[in-house]
Amino acid sequence: MQDSNMHRYLFGFYKRGNMRFISHLDLQRVFKRCIKRAGVVPAYSKGFNPHEKINIVHPLPLGFETERDYFEMDTETPYETDALLEGMNKALPEGLCFTFCEEIPHSSKNSSSIVSRSEYEAFLPSSQNLNTDAFIIQDEVIILKKDKKTKKQVEKNVKDWVYRLELLEESEVGTRLFLQLRSASNETLNPANLIASLCAFSGAAFDREALRVVRTDILAEGESGPVPLSAYYKR
Repeated sequence: MQDSNMHRYLFGFYKRGNMRFISHLDLQRVFKRCIKRAGVVPAYSKGFNPHEKINIVHPLPLGFETERDYFEMDTETPYETDALLEGMNKALPEGLCFTFCEEIPHSSKNSSSIVSRSEYEAFLPSSQNLNTDAFIIQDEVIILKKDKKTKKQVEKNVKDWVYRLELLEESEVGTRLFLQLRSASNETLNPANLIASLCAFSGAAFDREALRVVRTDILAEGESGPVPLSAYYKR
């Protein structure tokens, strides 16, 4: 439901280099500081412990970079989007930058509730001879992931969560993959877990510390299929 007294702004941002090691909570603190220094007054939740109505859409695991992630903020006062973008960027450290800002319809639900998948590029050092075609046509695609309750590694079939897996480049320099994976509030596939399974299937070594993952966009389900979140509100 839309509240005519509220305004919601959607920002795109990138997170590169050493900023990939910043935690979700620390990133929230950075964005709150940006809001304050830009002189913006966000809307607050009600109750005994009110907090800013802000949302980082589907936060990344620690160690991942992004070329297009999303942040949204509610305000009770309208703002000019170019001024918001310029003011908030002044307070960001190197490696973080807001790339656009637009006003979107206000709703009782935030954008995290409509996200369905994410796109990534992954880089592995050296040639890995990965057999992506045979891997993806298996009846089951099994990964190992940590159970939240027991903290033990368990097997999970994620066949239906892998929408695209493509080998983009393979050379002595390294192996580059494109992945489009399930990425929703209740069901998310970590690309590192899938790549670990792909390497095991292909008989290749897997070094998680050497793996570089960059999210290139977050998608929501549009009327004719998945679209970038930035395009979803322009229908």
